[in-house]
Amino acid sequence: MNLKEHATEVAVLKVLRDAVEARYQATRREVLEELRTARAEFALKSMRVTLRDGTPIATITLIDPRPAVVVADEDAFTAWVTENHPEEVETLVRVRSSWRKRFITELAAWPGPVTDPYTGEVIPGLEAAPAPEPRSFSLRPVPGGTEQVARAWRTGEIDLPRLLALDSGEAR
Repeated sequence: MNLKEHATEVAVLKVLRDAVEARYQATRREVLEELRTARAEFALKSMRVTLRDGTPIATITLIDPRPAVVVADEDAFTAWVTENHPEEVETLVRVRSSWRKRFITELAAWPGPVTDPYTGEVIPGLEAAPAPEPRSFSLRPVPGGTEQVARAWRTGEIDLPRLLALDSGEAR
């Protein structure tokens, strides 16, 4: 292959890569919304993905964020840390960020007031935040799934032009 042919190949591959990436991101957003809806309606969290002939190729699973403790009132939290952990308060009268992160990470987030795990005292300025809606999902090919997709593409079972709709110059 000469330089002109290589340059043409790289240009075509970039257009195809960009079209595939745009379609992938748009479809991924659609699947996430549909998974959220299926979770709400049917308590579905995970599903097996198959080709039209039923051959399994992957598993898609919603990734559930965990509830977290957040600082709701900076001043109240700083005052509490100043009184209970003065060595962790900087001269600027703010909680040292590394300690704050470690401390908050160790706290359990459940409905109700946030308490010191050692004393049981309610910690002013902190509150438990509910877990947000899932923002992502994992997609793991099943053993042999990648090969099955390649086979389906080679045999024409997967219609790549239809998937990408490149005739308009944009992914659909």
